[in-house]
Amino acid sequence: MIILAAASALAVGCEKKAHNYETKVTLKGVEVVAHDKAGTPQIIEVNVEYPDCPGEQLETLQGNADFTKCALKFKVGDVLPASIEWGPTDFGHYDSEITRIGECSRTRDPRDARSYEVVQECTDVNVNGVKAGFHCDRKPNKELLDKCPWFARQ
Repeated sequence: MIILAAASALAVGCEKKAHNYETKVTLKGVEVVAHDKAGTPQIIEVNVEYPDCPGEQLETLQGNADFTKCALKFKVGDVLPASIEWGPTDFGHYDSEITRIGECSRTRDPRDARSYEVVQECTDVNVNGVKAGFHCDRKPNKELLDKCPWFARQ
């Protein structure tokens, strides 16, 4: 019993701690996806890229009425400061959430399955010196994690 308690304490001590990060995002798209009966926007979908991260890191997220009202003033192409919370999930891996874009705070709805990110690093494939296509790796590499550690999942 003592060994089990010690092992549990050691495992908890080895767990990575949650972190908050500050970065920039480029707004790639904005769409209102729900209105109330009066026609007031209630839910917005926002697409962003991370200009300071290597590769092509895309994220689509939704926000509630308060976030929607605030974020509607942004324009596609705006580069904005963003806050990111990174930490453990209920499923045993790590994930990140954008909690602020510009001055707009965002609280994620835990039932929201539509917010997601795509992490990829694409390179050209050359055959006999001619570009024949491309290859994309979807797992975060060391260069990406060194510059943008919130993409780590373990």
